[in-house]
Amino acid sequence: MKRLFLMFFFSLLMLTHSKKMHAEPIELEHYQAKALVNSGQILSLNGTLAVVNQFCQGELIDAHLYQEDHKWRYDLQIKVQRGQIVNLSIDATNGQADHSIALPSECRTHETVTR
Repeated sequence: MKRLFLMFFFSLLMLTHSKKMHAEPIELEHYQAKALVNSGQILSLNGTLAVVNQFCQGELIDAHLYQEDHKWRYDLQIKVQRGQIVNLSIDATNGQADHSIALPSECRTHETVTR
């Protein structure tokens, strides 16, 4: 058990301290994602979906967690109300959409009107 624990943290250390500039995204395994959630570095997938649901309601079709340039992101496929499938790139630390990519027309921030 101790050996497995050390191997996991060594592999995680190698992922987070890569010296490559603009490296290709690295897809993380479930056990790695779970450790990041437990350490508070990223939101759980459920937590992320709760945030995403505020601006893009639908059914989760597929999800992947990546590390790229020392940042964590979820790539999500969501089937929205009219049956279209939208792809979203979400910051895994806060559940917010990547601001450099426009949201699909099916996904917009809900506005609240106060009177």
